[in-house]
Amino acid sequence: MSLTLSFTHVTIAVLIAVLSLPLVSIALGSVGRAPLLEDISRGLLGLIGAWMVWRALRHRHHHKHEGEVVGVMAGLVPCPLTLFVMTFAIVRGVPVAGLLFAGTMMIGVAITLCSVAVLSILLRESLMHFVESRPRLFDAITRTIEGLAGAALVALAVHEILLR
Repeated sequence: MSLTLSFTHVTIAVLIAVLSLPLVSIALGSVGRAPLLEDISRGLLGLIGAWMVWRALRHRHHHKHEGEVVGVMAGLVPCPLTLFVMTFAIVRGVPVAGLLFAGTMMIGVAITLCSVAVLSILLRESLMHFVESRPRLFDAITRTIEGLAGAALVALAVHEILLR
């Protein structure tokens, strides 16, 4: 999921800068922002949160490609820094420098997200070892955390959509 999210997040910004540089400030409202994509991403994250709450209540198991779908949806919001640097690089006549920056940004985001994922897995393994004698407790804890995370996503999406 972290590779998909970082790729989508940075690539959307590069595509906006490269394909629509003359129209950036008109079509997107202001440089570095894409309100329509941001609203779509917020709405999709809210739906993911509602789905997580439903799954936590219904005892559903994870599917193979769920993380990739979440990564694409969350990555729909373009990276403002990459969009700014790409726009600046194109205006200055050095688009290769902007692309190198975008590649570096993508790698940095992916490394950060992968590190968080690895730490989460290590913590989960420790937790599983600690409560392996209490499988029902672990299942209840897992569902509770997933439900709370889903509720937080729904609340964040509603807040962002209604109060921006």
